Amino acid sequence: MRSCLILPADAEQALAPALGCGAAALLLRLGPPVENEARRRARERARLIITEARCRPAAPRIFVQVAPARSAVVEADLDALAGALPGGVFLEACAGRADLQQLSVKLAVREAAAGVAEGSTSIVALAAQTPAAIFQLGTYAGASPRLTALAYDEASLLDAMSGAIAEGAAPLSAARALLVFAAAAAGVPALDCAPKDGAKLETACTAARREGFSGMLAQAPDQIGVIEAAFSAA
Repeated sequence: MRSCLILPADAEQALAPALGCGAAALLLRLGPPVENEARRRARERARLIITEARCRPAAPRIFVQVAPARSAVVEADLDALAGALPGGVFLEACAGRADLQQLSVKLAVREAAAGVAEGSTSIVALAAQTPAAIFQLGTYAGASPRLTALAYDEASLLDAMSGAIAEGAAPLSAARALLVFAAAAAGVPALDCAPKDGAKLETACTAARREGFSGMLAQAPDQIGVIEAAFSAA
């Protein structure tokens, strides 16, 4: 999975270009992990997108970002998707082995109810979104056969730090390195997140490849070609 395009689930007009942009995967975000009408609408829209994508032979693999494993919201997320399970989910604010295994159990229940093979829904762990999660990066090895990748989300980590460190600071470089080591230990790829500024994308791809990342989450469809080219040459 060299490239994965991030798309809000309710971005209806952006769906057609997203499905045809050449990304290996599409990540549908449901919004803030709170139970409200906006999230319920986003879940329903995600179901429709998954169903539509399955009718397109060349469509990217569909992932949905679900709420943290220990939140009440994740149960509603999975229940809403149970009739149209995606190819995988991104687990928000994943804090190590326990969260990964907890979500795996929840998915197994929904897979059994839907009559699909256990383990068919993979998990990408957003594994460095909080300071506490950094200290759990060494726990992923052997945690679950569902684990497909570890993803680094610097913007969320900076938000969690509430301004205590600045972009580009040494602790962030350490967090990136630890995530790459954790992914290697778990035998899965490490995914970086593309900068919103497209002018910085090629430089960011080069740096990510050098650091050991295997792919990148794109912010816009026009970033996919650059990402695919950069990481296919790795």
